[in-house]
Amino acid sequence: MKPECFGPLADVQACEERILNCWPSHQTVIAGDWLCRFAKGYSGRANSAFAYRPEVNLSEVDIDHIEGLYTSAGQRPSFRLSPLTGEVVRARLEARGYRPEDGSYGMIGPAFGGGIPERLRLDAEPTPEWLAGACRWQEPSKRSTASLLGIVGNIRVPTRFAMLHHEGEPAAFALVSLDRGMAEFGAVIVNPDIRGAGLGRTLVTGIIAWAQSAGAERIFLQAALENDIARGLYRSLGFSDLYTAAYWRKPA
Repeated sequence: MKPECFGPLADVQACEERILNCWPSHQTVIAGDWLCRFAKGYSGRANSAFAYRPEVNLSEVDIDHIEGLYTSAGQRPSFRLSPLTGEVVRARLEARGYRPEDGSYGMIGPAFGGGIPERLRLDAEPTPEWLAGACRWQEPSKRSTASLLGIVGNIRVPTRFAMLHHEGEPAAFALVSLDRGMAEFGAVIVNPDIRGAGLGRTLVTGIIAWAQSAGAERIFLQAALENDIARGLYRSLGFSDLYTAAYWRKPA
């Protein structure tokens, strides 16, 4: 999978830079043009070598060094490739046996206002109830509340942890972070037993309304390549595809 760009490269750079702040790792090691991020293996984004500037270099020596950093941490080496990284970087990793995993579309749209429903709770800190709900319907490897708190508890830009109630019970969860005029939302989880009731749309429009009121001019997000339902929802709200990205790893 070759990274694709459907809009201005400057917008890709703006998103990739803010992704680092909106989903922080525990530790970061600088290796040339790359930020090597570590968070005890929880989350691909927080445990990958990351380039947030265009035309980055990645020499064979750099690859050896970065591989050693991740191997010594007990993790598979992982490189996030986006349109910022270029063809030479991709070809060099591919020649070593790396292949793309966990591909996503970076989508972007204008912020818009509106009412925040009373049943949508927005907290400035991750509460135990939010952590439990955000983990409950995740894949098994992402159900640790302690690991999730290790990420979201380190966010330093303005953030709201959203919990939407349905018939008096928490039913959908997300977070939204604001960084210099752009907001990213993610970790969108809806109770699978009540999907189709419009909870996702209500949740997303509510957190976008908060972001707009807090000063966001644009909203961006990462949507899995295969998640056509979510991407359809986001398109209906004015989002468009900006670029594709993936984590390049050697087969396990």
